[in-house]
Amino acid sequence: MELLGGIQRIEHAIQTPAGDPAWRPAVSQAVAQLKAAFAAHVRETEGPSGLYAGVLGDAPRLAQGLYGLVGDHETVWEALDELEGHLDEIDGFDGKPGSFGYRHEVVRQDAARLIREVWQHRQRGADLLYEAYDTDLGGET
Repeated sequence: MELLGGIQRIEHAIQTPAGDPAWRPAVSQAVAQLKAAFAAHVRETEGPSGLYAGVLGDAPRLAQGLYGLVGDHETVWEALDELEGHLDEIDGFDGKPGSFGYRHEVVRQDAARLIREVWQHRQRGADLLYEAYDTDLGGET
């Protein structure tokens, strides 16, 4: 599974009406799938044999950008954890008037934040790879 597919699944799941009994399981499953895809992404990019190590070896000038991408990983993990926590709160719904819609809206806001964080990370990564391998720095004839 790739990150793009995980993002699309979450977008689709949160668009379902919150009163639909399938809403919670669909969002939860989409989050689990994105979490698995993101874990695979982190394994592929970090570490001594990861993509970032290769970029660092080929283009050490981009070290700061690579450190930023690793920092993005932490931010995305935090957003995933927060979203999962709010999903768990829905399971403990107390039935108080007004709290049903509020809790679902919080989950939707968390999901939107997560989607934004992953999109931005993907774009920063693509930009950095472009700069590392497709940018002509000049000096060659």
